[in-house]
Amino acid sequence: MKNFAQRWLFSTNHKDIGTPYSIFGAIAGVMGTCFSVLICMELAQLGNQILSGNHQLYNVLITAYVFLMIFFMVMLAMIGGFGNWFVLILIGAPDMAFLRLNNISFWLLPPSLLLLLSSALVEVGAGTGWMVYLFLSGITSYSGGAVDLAIFSSYLSGVLFISGAINFISTIFNMRGPGMTMHKLLLFVWFVLVTAFLLLLFFLVLAGAITMLLTDRNFNTTFFDLAGGGDLILYQYLFWFFGYPEVYILILSGFGIISHIVFTFLRKLVFGYLGMVYVMISIGVLGFIVWAHYMFTVGLDVDTCAYFIAVIMIIVVSTGIKILSWGVIMWGGSIEYTSLLFFAVGFIFLFTVGGCIGTVSANSGLDIALHDTYYVVAYFYYVSFMGAVFVLFAGFYYWIGKITGLQYLEILGLIYFWITFFGVNLTSFLMHLEPLAGMPRRIPDYPDAYAGWNAFSSFGLYVFVVGISRSFVVIFPTPTGENKYAPSPWAVEQNSTTFEWMVQSLPAFHTFEEISAIKESI
Repeated sequence: MKNFAQRWLFSTNHKDIGTPYSIFGAIAGVMGTCFSVLICMELAQLGNQILSGNHQLYNVLITAYVFLMIFFMVMLAMIGGFGNWFVLILIGAPDMAFLRLNNISFWLLPPSLLLLLSSALVEVGAGTGWMVYLFLSGITSYSGGAVDLAIFSSYLSGVLFISGAINFISTIFNMRGPGMTMHKLLLFVWFVLVTAFLLLLFFLVLAGAITMLLTDRNFNTTFFDLAGGGDLILYQYLFWFFGYPEVYILILSGFGIISHIVFTFLRKLVFGYLGMVYVMISIGVLGFIVWAHYMFTVGLDVDTCAYFIAVIMIIVVSTGIKILSWGVIMWGGSIEYTSLLFFAVGFIFLFTVGGCIGTVSANSGLDIALHDTYYVVAYFYYVSFMGAVFVLFAGFYYWIGKITGLQYLEILGLIYFWITFFGVNLTSFLMHLEPLAGMPRRIPDYPDAYAGWNAFSSFGLYVFVVGISRSFVVIFPTPTGENKYAPSPWAVEQNSTTFEWMVQSLPAFHTFEEISAIKESI
């Protein structure tokens, strides 16, 4: 028991903290998947199904599902799990800059998750959606404590991510190995650094918004009350100042993981390294000035809409540069067809499709018609949810040999990929046909005209759940098996080009001093 406490409860080692982050992320992902299955079971047929016509419970499920997937699965596993495990290895740092803060950050996670689940169970539950819009979360809509519990959960998760961001920024800037300049950092480290800055800056704005909402609900302030001189739209401005960059916070680190996988298993150097770095920085900067992308329906004037459309188009071009870089690396590469590479290419496909969908909804005229339909849901599915799932499994397959020294069974990984890829596209693509016909979101029932599309979309999610179930067949036997991981996924040649490529790939080396020793030996 003493060894357990020292290893997991009080350890400040970045690996001992990264592992439970990943485990909690997996648990939250399973819980969120269960909620999504209940939602799709309700939508699979006309009329009332498992929820007996309780529309409030339907919105409670959606709220809990989105919070779990965004804050407690994708961000935890991507930043807390892979970030803690590998950023320090890739920059040659011994550990985090603030060891105890790293440990405390993790232990804010369980109470935050408990408060979120409590918000769905107290009274009628918090059915506000992840935006917690004022007309849904005000004291006249929810007089009980459900919304307050969700706000306190957001407080704790905000402190968790802000302290983690401070730690990552301090570590990357101050604790790099000798000779490791900023332009020698690997893409995954760069993307984690940009994500850390976004977390640090934008979560503070969210904290201010939900604090004003909390005081309006409980202390008779009037920040958002017209009768007291407040502004109804102010909350939306503050929330989306955080909410739009949140989409990139979810996926930026994934770009780094995908880049590693692509140029490692295609045996090519990174194409446009500096371009990808500065594109990511530009996306982070542009995130400050594009918050009204999801607010065209509030009645913005024409000039304001035109400005935000233009900024979104600039971000689309920046995102296209990343896809171009991945495509050039693939062109003429020595491709090794593994489940790992399939997951990476699958993510690129999903992200490209989702980016095209987002470009359509960026047009203010179209967005007014599509905003309250399933079109926006399909966009989030492609880019933030299902795309992030593909990144997480690609990262797991890529680094599981580094974590455990053991290898997964390749054939099981391939089976899991194809089942999941088919289910994701069947679910998400058909979601685009419903809103074009006018089906609104947040409502569990619908006219007969949408019955076929909903049935097929729900079937696609069932296929995806089968694939997720297969993934545990891949994951669980790996740490306990005897299938040793190969020492290197490529053939090492004795020349400087191979060395540079090894340094860029870097799944097998611990510190920059080890790399220098290898270079001298070559």
